[in-house]
Amino acid sequence: MQIVGEYGDRIINGAGCGGVEAGGNFYINGGVSAGSAGFDQSTFTLYSFDDSRFAANINNPRENTPFPDLVFKDSTNTNTIGNIDGTIDLNTSGQLPNQTTRRDSHGAAVTLDGRIVDRIQNIVEVFDSTTQERLGAYDLVSKDGKSGREGPAGPCLKHSVLDDKDLQLNDPAPDLMMMTTDGKHLMIAFRGPVPVSVSHSAQGSCPGVGIVELTEGGKSGRLIDVLRTTNTIDTAPVGEIKGGRDYIGAERSDVHHAAVIDVNKRGE
Repeated sequence: MQIVGEYGDRIINGAGCGGVEAGGNFYINGGVSAGSAGFDQSTFTLYSFDDSRFAANINNPRENTPFPDLVFKDSTNTNTIGNIDGTIDLNTSGQLPNQTTRRDSHGAAVTLDGRIVDRIQNIVEVFDSTTQERLGAYDLVSKDGKSGREGPAGPCLKHSVLDDKDLQLNDPAPDLMMMTTDGKHLMIAFRGPVPVSVSHSAQGSCPGVGIVELTEGGKSGRLIDVLRTTNTIDTAPVGEIKGGRDYIGAERSDVHHAAVIDVNKRGE
């Protein structure tokens, strides 16, 4: 194993979590820091690398080479973790639904037709890996994936934790994801009311695995169910949930990743 690419944070803004390959290109995102410094950061960025161009670095490694393509950078990104193009330095709007304006790009997947999906809090952003065009977005809180909180609520509301009346409901807080082998659904980890990590950006109300039905060839989708998980055995203290709700209930389930296994191919 050998390192064939190394980049400064001005070139690749830090704190990404999610990388996928599609059509000969590798995509990584940029989100907020997991540590306490991330509390007032807001970042949604997507970069692309041509895989074939790394071969030149094997015998002659050079920093920031090959140079990445900037697929998307949100105009509201804060001037943090290497970014110097923002219009604000910090964003202190917390993480509560209907209040926060922060963004946190986290997780990525590729649909069968080559489109890239990347989430930010309760939204899935969709990009075409051939043209690198942003195709749009859909939400994980409404029944149809298009209406946001103004329309009929999606299944996260029904599966939300109810033992703290002040916890914001219908808040999926999506994390890492994976597509099903038939290309019809995304399986997305949903965080819980007591996040084990990144508590300033990852508090959610319906811990488990969200099932998203993909439509329009992966360009759109909607949350159709939540495989709800629970853990009330853990009695670790909650501590402060910065920008969210200092939860007082018993639920400690906090799913961080969803993986799909083809049971027909096990053992091959």
